[in-house]
Amino acid sequence: MIYTITMNPALDRTIEVDGLVVDDANRIVCDTRYAGGKGIDVSRVINELGGETIALGLVGGYTGLEIEGRLINEGVLCDFTRIAGETRTNIILVDRKTRKQYLLNAAGPTVTPSEIGMFFEKIRSLPKDLDFVVISGSVPPGVSKNIYAQVITTLKARGIERIALDADGEVLRHGCRTGPYVIKPNVHEFERLIGSPVKGMEEMIEGAQELLASGLKVVLISMGAEGLLGIRKGEVYHAIPPQLEVVSAVGAGDATLAGFVLGVTKGMSFEESLQLATAAGAAVVLTPGTELCHREDVERIIREVKVNRVR
Repeated sequence: MIYTITMNPALDRTIEVDGLVVDDANRIVCDTRYAGGKGIDVSRVINELGGETIALGLVGGYTGLEIEGRLINEGVLCDFTRIAGETRTNIILVDRKTRKQYLLNAAGPTVTPSEIGMFFEKIRSLPKDLDFVVISGSVPPGVSKNIYAQVITTLKARGIERIALDADGEVLRHGCRTGPYVIKPNVHEFERLIGSPVKGMEEMIEGAQELLASGLKVVLISMGAEGLLGIRKGEVYHAIPPQLEVVSAVGAGDATLAGFVLGVTKGMSFEESLQLATAAGAAVVLTPGTELCHREDVERIIREVKVNRVR
């Protein structure tokens, strides 16, 4: 079983219009809603690809109930901690005429110390024989930037080592110090993590190897259309997806991590797991808004993914 943790989930609402007009009525031509948040996205992709997953996190209010209900209807198991605040709603505004999209992300509700305590009671009760824990996304107001470091420390104290972390800024930096199994930043997140810009793949590899020396086992760097760089001790691979017409790239990084974790859980080799990860991330760009990938697209694309050993 793969558990995912989303501290700051969202209801993702994609609104499509045929051209935006200033100071006049803009008619909505399509309005869709999905349960969102990076960890929840990972669970949705794992479920779509036939894996077993349970989504954990903090939800509150009517929006939280809708998120839970939508996941249940998709067949995603969930075990959320209820909070008093209303879960946020993010808006993805798509202009069909210009083929541009605008992301309007809310901060999220303030979480109280007692709610954090209830959440950690759930973390301490996770089964020791689980396959993976994926911790993803931002943290809501009222939550320490050390929260993921504490989650990782708590899990490792119980003998759970396979932990994936996908975050940004201080939250990622603090979390890395506690030794998760794998991290998956994009290029910009990676630069912020190591504290300097990178020019080309060689500098990415050098920076990743320094992180491996600090206790990480795997560093995945997602590079958009250029693919995925996978680095672990003694091995560096570059997975390259086929060229696809992009509808929306929202959630591609989450699908990439989902594919990798699922591959590892199924006993695939490092190279095969990178291939599945890249196919899952690439398949997301074929769907609008935050719809994520479809299994048949992943199965078709994976045959076209090239994985080259760099070192």
